[in-house]
Amino acid sequence: MEPSSFTSNTVKAVVSQFTGFLLDSYDLTMILTIAPAIAKVLLPPSNPFFASFTVIFSYTLTILFRPLGSAIFGNLGDKIGRRNDLIITVAGLGIVSALTSALPTYAEVGILSFILFLLVRVGVGIFAGGEYSAGHPFTMEWTPYKWRGLISGLVQGGFSFGAALAAAVEGIFIGIYGIQGVETFAWRYIFLTSIIPAIIALVVRLSLEDTPIFKDVKARNLVRRTPFTDLFRRPYRADFLQVMVWMTGMFFYAYSLFAFVPEILEHPPSTFSLGTANFIYLIGVVAAFFGAIAFGAASQKVGRRKMTLVWALITAILTFPVYYGLFLGAKTGNFGLALFSSIIIGILTQAPWGIIPVYLSERFRASMRASGVGFGYSSGIFLGGWFSFYVYYMHRYLFRSLDTPTNVWFSTAVLLLLGAIIIAIGMSMSPETLGTRLTEQPEKSSTT
Repeated sequence: MEPSSFTSNTVKAVVSQFTGFLLDSYDLTMILTIAPAIAKVLLPPSNPFFASFTVIFSYTLTILFRPLGSAIFGNLGDKIGRRNDLIITVAGLGIVSALTSALPTYAEVGILSFILFLLVRVGVGIFAGGEYSAGHPFTMEWTPYKWRGLISGLVQGGFSFGAALAAAVEGIFIGIYGIQGVETFAWRYIFLTSIIPAIIALVVRLSLEDTPIFKDVKARNLVRRTPFTDLFRRPYRADFLQVMVWMTGMFFYAYSLFAFVPEILEHPPSTFSLGTANFIYLIGVVAAFFGAIAFGAASQKVGRRKMTLVWALITAILTFPVYYGLFLGAKTGNFGLALFSSIIIGILTQAPWGIIPVYLSERFRASMRASGVGFGYSSGIFLGGWFSFYVYYMHRYLFRSLDTPTNVWFSTAVLLLLGAIIIAIGMSMSPETLGTRLTEQPEKSSTT
């Protein structure tokens, strides 16, 4: 039932999920890297640092709707199939993300502009949560065993690639229209470009058929009545809770890069312009893309569990030096130091994400895989999604003298250290999944 070699469907499945996941990150990066500009457009003129944090906080609120999307579309993916589910999610994600470009400004409608912005972010969160629920299993179920690690890293790397692409597109628009032009009107054009990857992913998915593994589940009458709620019943409950702990740490890793590297580079005492800060961040996420691919490929030889535990130790050792290097480079205008630090942070925080598609797919049974992968992935948001609170309050009450008044480098380093500790705890509770078959196997007790 599992594919033994690459087929045209394998290639299309990889392109489909890479592009769909790219779209998720593309939207995220546009929010986070031009947060100062968005704050000026959608919020009243006030403290720019606080306004920028408010935009980031708005993303924290809206990603909390991703678990809802994972529950809805994960359950649907286990009942109607991965392919049909994915057609709905990518169409919805593309449309809602592009709607950001049509929002009225604060000057036009007052605080209603920010309220509408939040509602759009809710929609993005729901469809994004559904996107990886069926998308990651869909790709892994079309991938031959020996290529799982590499393809997992490639697909997950689509997130970093989307971040890099968004940063590059923003750089182009800044170069054409200038900072003032982006803050005035060109921000709309930037968000409108999100419709392009959505169309590409939709066209590819319409040409695909569902996976042999899901077809086997259906043919054997193993489709569950309630795949989502089955996650919380024995013997699967312990597996889900282990994944939730691990994913909490993974989200700490993610936002240590995506949310706060731009913040460190853009705010005083940084001497970099927005364009230079954007470029340094861009190179960091490009490095993250290749790091995810390498990590996924290596896990096919070393093992998912062992790779992750070793990486958590490396992260704990390097977190404070690399964030201080980023801060010092920005403060002194040392472009090389800031760039080097951004590259290391990108690899350090994003390489472990390369095993997400394959590890989560191996962790859950075929008949509940979309629910398990989607909600397991999103479960890290329950605690990890409040990252902006953690960093803000660490900055304000604990480490202000180290961070300096408007730079959060030390608090972000602490966030990453906490992520490494949580990841080590979560993965130590897991069995090694390398070698797991993805077809539906006879029932047996949980291994955790």
